[in-house]
Parts: sequence; C-alpha cells; structure tokens
Amino acid sequence: MTSGYTPGSMPEKDQPGFDQILRALREGLNEDPRLKGMPAEEVARRLVKGGHLEGEPPPPLVAEALEGLEAEEQSLQNDELSSEDANPT
Repeated sequence: MTSGYTPGSMPEKDQPGFDQILRALREGLNEDPRLKGMPAEEVARRLVKGGHLEGEPPPPLVAEALEGLEAEEQSLQNDELSSEDANPT
C-alpha cells in the first residue's frame, strides 16, 4: 500500500499536514506515552482512532514528526542540564 507521500512532497489533499500531525502527536502522547515506541503506521492509525486526526497521515510524515518531537524533548533536557550546571544550588 502506498501513502501517496514521498519525502519532500506535500501530503495529498485529504491527508493532514505536518503541523496537524505534530499537534495530534502531542495530544496523543499526553494520553498514551507508549506511542513513542510504536511503528509510525500504528501511531497513524491510533491518532485517527483516538479522534486526533480525521484522515490517516502518511507513515513517513508521522515518523518525521515523532523524530522532531524526540529531538525537541532532548534539546529541552539538555537546556535544563546546562542551566543546572551553570547555577548549582
């Protein structure tokens, strides 16, 4: 099955865009943090099933959004560690 998405292309008209997927992922992860460990295809299905998205997004776009969230989270953790090292109590 093909999703109609290739890296660098825009999603099809009836598919959610990257920002929508990112927002839905944040909501979904708040409800079920286990989504992080699931394959992108399963995450996509669960976001639709959970009512976070109306249409199933392309799994490569979901994987990209998951990676972005993980990088963002890692950056925040590094910032917290840096500020703790700079200002020991």
